Amino acid sequence: MELSTAQDGRVTVVTVKGDLVIGDPEAVFRRTIISLLVAGKVDILIDCSGLRIVDSSGLGALVRALTTSQNEGGRAKLLGVGSNLKKLLEMTRLDSVFETFDDREQAVFSF
Repeated sequence: MELSTAQDGRVTVVTVKGDLVIGDPEAVFRRTIISLLVAGKVDILIDCSGLRIVDSSGLGALVRALTTSQNEGGRAKLLGVGSNLKKLLEMTRLDSVFETFDDREQAVFSF
């Protein structure tokens, strides 16, 4: 899995490529989110357009990103949710919890 972060105004865009699964990928993602929150970057847009596979641990990491950012007074939203992740969000009814966007500009503006 590859992770990169970039600022778009006050929003931090976290781009995830590859597989967000149990083990190192999930741990790296979790540590990245925590370090952003510690640095005061609480509005996070997670770009999922490069994700191939998300397992239950990866899904848990996305949920933790959402809840921890909210606990810090911010928000986490998803960009570029592919069909596999979309099905997973629908099956777990998390599609009603996450705000999802197909357009980066609209997503950033929504914060």
